Amino acid sequence: MLSTKKIFLPLTLLILTLILAACGQSINTNNAAPSAAAATESPTASPVATGDAATTRLYTDYKKREVEIPTDPQHIVYVGSNPGDLLALGIKPAGASLSVIGTQVAYPDLLEGIEDIGYPFSAEKILALSPDLIIFDDWDETGIEALSKIAPTVVVGLDGTFPTEERVRQLADLFGRTEAADRWFNDYQAKVASVKKQLNLTEGDTATSLLVLGSELYIMGGKGLNETLYGQLGFKPAEGVQKLVDAGERFVTISDEVLPQYIGKHMFILTDTSSKTAARQSALMDSGLWKAIPAVKEGRVYTFDSKYNFDDPITLDRLLDEIVEIFGSKGKE
Repeated sequence: MLSTKKIFLPLTLLILTLILAACGQSINTNNAAPSAAAATESPTASPVATGDAATTRLYTDYKKREVEIPTDPQHIVYVGSNPGDLLALGIKPAGASLSVIGTQVAYPDLLEGIEDIGYPFSAEKILALSPDLIIFDDWDETGIEALSKIAPTVVVGLDGTFPTEERVRQLADLFGRTEAADRWFNDYQAKVASVKKQLNLTEGDTATSLLVLGSELYIMGGKGLNETLYGQLGFKPAEGVQKLVDAGERFVTISDEVLPQYIGKHMFILTDTSSKTAARQSALMDSGLWKAIPAVKEGRVYTFDSKYNFDDPITLDRLLDEIVEIFGSKGKE
């Protein structure tokens, strides 16, 4: 059976961020971001004069709200599931929504020093950080008004509304980091080209991403891991997956019986280490249905940690390294 129903909190955010889907309180400028389609309509900003120098400026955000923000924010709080977007630009927020994703992302080493504001966010925790700017990219729009009473709040999207590059370039525009974004994207594209050459991938081979999470199986559409497989490495969706992509489906839940309808020449499995997930994966792989799939019989199945199903720049970059390692280990078997 097939289902496209929405999944809701508290487990919702974990599943959706895995399915949709990278110290201190100041900004540093050491890092920079990767790929997709650039924004077609960027939010705008204009300075607001205060004496001899402009200390604030007006910014028109994603919701067409005109917000007066500091020209040089020092205490930033991020509400959303893609803190890697900021980190890729060298911006480390003072606080972020880490309660669900903090242990699920591919860059835990970069989260040190960032305070968890909870999910749903705790107004008290945010107030304690004395933010001068709040970045909002969450599905629950009711939080915008409450946050705006704490500090200037800029809406940059609603839970991963935009493709990766569009999100990152919007933030780069907001923080004056366009050069950092350019470097990130240029470096990423060069790395993609190097990986494709190194792995000698066959352009146009079909591939499928299967997420095993708890007791459920999910086929990914055009998001998550598939942004790299289809958008960068030249794989094509299997026929069943292509229908999902054409319909704009990010993912669907499926039963074992219909799994073969979605499998391409290559199969990429995303999983975690929970006992429930392990039991579900074991039951699937012990089945005759699984063992009859050509990709399984011919050794074209690759297993990844579900943390690589996020689509922030940090994850996309580290995913390339993981793909090289996994394909390399396959070649040694």
